[in-house]
Amino acid sequence: MRLEAVWLADQTRVAVTPPAILRCSFVEAIIHWVREDLAPAVRAFGGPLKSVDNYAAYDCRGRNRIIGAKLSEHGKANALDVRSVKLASGSVIELTDPTVDKDFRERVRKSTCARFTTVLGPGSDGYHENHIHVDLAERAGGHRMCQWDVREPGEEAVPLPQPRPAAAP
Repeated sequence: MRLEAVWLADQTRVAVTPPAILRCSFVEAIIHWVREDLAPAVRAFGGPLKSVDNYAAYDCRGRNRIIGAKLSEHGKANALDVRSVKLASGSVIELTDPTVDKDFRERVRKSTCARFTTVLGPGSDGYHENHIHVDLAERAGGHRMCQWDVREPGEEAVPLPQPRPAAAP
């Protein structure tokens, strides 16, 4: 499906910019997340939610864009990367910005980790320092993964992993 917007209960339209291509079951999870978690959380900033920044959605590729890696949940249209949200006032709130209110970021982290089976952000692996990855990956035993450090200003980012050595001919 092409998810262009989420309609809140009060008929407010929250755009997904750019629109995201996602599988139907994942669209439903994103709609609930925006309605029940994000929109109420951003009210602390004094304005209604206007849009969600789609940093990455469907993209048939290996994990972390590594050639030969296991297929990413993005390749199954089962993942969304979000960098920020925008309020009706025009204010942009980056979900990983250490200068944004820590209580807000903790609240969003907690609700996001409760809703999705995978949440990756700062502190996870170096690939997710400036955005939040959410997906509904199915794992043995119903295992969930929440790796998102809510950082203080000045805390070090996790560096990208070293490149893999080239295979011998």
